[in-house]
Amino acid sequence: MRLKCNSNSLIYISQKVILGIKRPNSLEGAKVLGKPVLINACNIVFLSHNNDGQVTFFMQNGFEISINIFFSEAEQILNSAMQGKEDEIN
Repeated sequence: MRLKCNSNSLIYISQKVILGIKRPNSLEGAKVLGKPVLINACNIVFLSHNNDGQVTFFMQNGFEISINIFFSEAEQILNSAMQGKEDEIN
C-alpha cells in the first residue's frame, strides 16, 4: 500500500513514498518515523507540483507533503477521500 483512503476522508501515505514533509521558511522538515502519515483530506488546500517538480499535498497549516507517485494517482486518492469513498494505490 502506497496510498489509501477511507470513508472518513482520511488519507494514509506510506512512509516509503514520502520524499519530504516541510514547512516553507522553516529550518527543518518534520521527521517520519517509519509509520504511515495520516492526513484529513479536508485539510488539503490543493494538490500540485512543488518547485522541485515533486507531487505535493499543500496543507492548510502551511506544511507541504511531497510524495514519489504519479500525479494522477494522488489526484484519484484525493478525489475518493473528498467523496467519502474507500480507495487504495499499491
